[in-house]
Amino acid sequence: MTRRHRARTLASFFLAGCALVATTGCDPRMILYFLQPWEPTVPAPGPSLKGKRVVIITHVGGGAGGDYIALDRDLMRDVSKILKKEIQKIDIVDSERVRTWAEAHPNWTDTAEVAKAFEADMVVFLEVEEFAVQNANSPDLLQGNAKIHVMVHEMKYPTNSRGKVMRDQPKEDDEIFNDYCNIVFPKKSPIPLEQGINAGAFRTKFLHIAANDVAWKFVPHAPEDEIQDSRVNGY
Repeated sequence: MTRRHRARTLASFFLAGCALVATTGCDPRMILYFLQPWEPTVPAPGPSLKGKRVVIITHVGGGAGGDYIALDRDLMRDVSKILKKEIQKIDIVDSERVRTWAEAHPNWTDTAEVAKAFEADMVVFLEVEEFAVQNANSPDLLQGNAKIHVMVHEMKYPTNSRGKVMRDQPKEDDEIFNDYCNIVFPKKSPIPLEQGINAGAFRTKFLHIAANDVAWKFVPHAPEDEIQDSRVNGY
């Protein structure tokens, strides 16, 4: 459901509530309770990125499969777009700059090194452990399966024994969030290739769903947003 659709729905409910007050004499405070101008949301479990300079960097593990050659680049790009749109005052380092740096430093292992390279406050590290759109045992069926490890590291000033922040010391790396996204699409059943589904379009659709799942670690969302649209190329 789009935000515009939700707004129209709320407006319809409001007008219906006003009519109910006029005809039944109900307490308007009760009506307002049920017709709140805000929507219930699923809270984001991850840390706030508002006002932060953030680097998003990805790594595709050897067990992720070869269903998407540019998966690291495209996942980083799509997650960046969503967070830029949804989070106020966030400063995300350009994904192409990050990819260029990662290619020049293929053996990097320290998120503090990434943060320092871009003068960032936080590093969102996405480790893609699984990503496939076809079952190895049933290659004629399309069903996306992904497992993405989401880690957030923040650069913080150290504190002394009394807990006082020592701003005269270099910032240190601190892992502040560690979680997983386990994604299946479609959830109910695979889609037979014989139905004319374009495999490339399916991969693009599944990547978008995976990127949204990652972004929801940092962005509150409406419960109905989690209902996957199973249509691909009109299916």
